[in-house]
Amino acid sequence: MSLIIGIAGTAKNTGKTTTTSAILNELYKEKILVALTSIGYDGEEIDNITGLPKPRLFLKKNTILATAEKCLKVGSAAYNILETTDIITPLGKICIVRVVREGLAVVAGPNKGSQLKYVKDKMINDLDCKVVLVDGALNRIVPMIETDGIILATGASRNVNILALAQEVKALHELLNLTEASKSEQKYFSRIKKITLIPKNNCKKFYYLNYGSLIDDMTKNEIVKNIKDIKMIFIPALISESTLKKLNNDLDGLWANKTLIIRDPIKLIAGGNPEILLKQINKIRLNNGNVKVLKNLPLLAITVNPFFPKYRFDKGCYEPGYIDRNKLVETMRTTVDIPIIDIKYDGSSKIKETILNYLYN
Repeated sequence: MSLIIGIAGTAKNTGKTTTTSAILNELYKEKILVALTSIGYDGEEIDNITGLPKPRLFLKKNTILATAEKCLKVGSAAYNILETTDIITPLGKICIVRVVREGLAVVAGPNKGSQLKYVKDKMINDLDCKVVLVDGALNRIVPMIETDGIILATGASRNVNILALAQEVKALHELLNLTEASKSEQKYFSRIKKITLIPKNNCKKFYYLNYGSLIDDMTKNEIVKNIKDIKMIFIPALISESTLKKLNNDLDGLWANKTLIIRDPIKLIAGGNPEILLKQINKIRLNNGNVKVLKNLPLLAITVNPFFPKYRFDKGCYEPGYIDRNKLVETMRTTVDIPIIDIKYDGSSKIKETILNYLYN
């Protein structure tokens, strides 16, 4: 049994690195062989002399790491290179390495889902890693569909309005946990690359549109034109917020007894504002339509950070700012029914418990 966990920050300074470090430390305590990579590189700290990213994470001996070649030259950790892949990044090819001397490291991993799949399959199947951590961000979440679930790091740096922050998290939670299609539907549609209209009459052929994404009026109009004769719409690629809204405005009550199947919720989230997208999904349901995904991406837990960099106009500089921690945590806990953790206040044992439950149950 293995587990691939994505850790996605909603903005800078929301505590993603703190969350990742806490998870690593808890897995080390459990003697679990852990691997680490990331979706590209989102750090901003650059060494003035080398021009390379500064190390951020402390890795212990035997940790498996997938990172870019140039990142191996900085930090205090030492490695044995197990494989230099053909995955190219701005910081060189991605190398899969084993830590042979503990220390600080820089993680700059693959940028595409197919590349992440290659790396995590190697880590699990060839190197017998039990947990793979994938460091990422909300604005680079697309490859995260290769994980088993994500932990979201959010907080005041994303939005100092606690209620607005909670509503965004609620929308993300509902979208990421959309109902999965049946096994037979998953098997069939997983091979299709274009938008497909499935007719009510089983004797008629499926109608394939020219594109895989719902991002333009021409594609939307094709669906509207055929809607009375179909029972199911499959969209394999990106769905833009504006085009989905136009489709809903045109169809309205015509959604009754019809099903929209999406390849995965990331195709929605990458297309616009989560709250607006959820509103459109709920509009389909209110009109007696159904919405399913081939694969969902469970939100396992949320870590919250009350800190934000507060700009002082009178001084012309930033200083630490904080929103009400208790209100933040309690509002989140009443909004979504998953673990809500302030790691600096609560410690990291709760996040360990969440991971181990998924790993062994």
